Amino acid sequence: MVKKKTSFSFKLSQNLVQLLIVMAGVFLGMLLTEWNLGRKTSNKVGTALKQIRIEILANQKMLDAGIMHKKPFFSSLDSLESSLTLEMANEPLFDKPLIYRFPGWKGIGSLRADDSMYQTAMFSNVFPEMDIELVRELALLYNTQNEYNKIRETLMGRFLQMDSSTTYGDALRLMWQIAEELGAYELMLQDKYKVILDKLENYR
Repeated sequence: MVKKKTSFSFKLSQNLVQLLIVMAGVFLGMLLTEWNLGRKTSNKVGTALKQIRIEILANQKMLDAGIMHKKPFFSSLDSLESSLTLEMANEPLFDKPLIYRFPGWKGIGSLRADDSMYQTAMFSNVFPEMDIELVRELALLYNTQNEYNKIRETLMGRFLQMDSSTTYGDALRLMWQIAEELGAYELMLQDKYKVILDKLENYR
């Protein structure tokens, strides 16, 4: 009888040990799965931020070049306006070459600021895994950039619509609008690019 009890206790102990081994295996498996998922998410976030940083650097370089491209002409607008008479303002713009009307004018300069990497990050749903403050800063930056693109396209469209009915005064007003409105967005974006690039550089 004692022998049977001992045998039963031994089998029970064996079963408990096996159960604990199975449970430990399942637990370790869950931990490993969670660790792998966390690592994949971390890699995904890191890749997205790296691509966004490269995109912002490219936009920053393009914007800086555009500002330098227009700076000499914008500096001359005051002298053009101060020498403007009513008769000159009412002259058809294209009665004289554009280079004569606006010496130094080389076009709007800057291209459309790109947001493809930011949009890709949005669609891949990595933002919920990022620091909420960084996500907010990126959203504000790209919203400002979107407004810049819109006003750039609007002003470019108005510039291209100038025709034989456009007066020199009309064109000069448009040039001032380009200098003031587009220029304000360019300076704003310059500051925002510097701030966000610094945060991306130090983000962990």
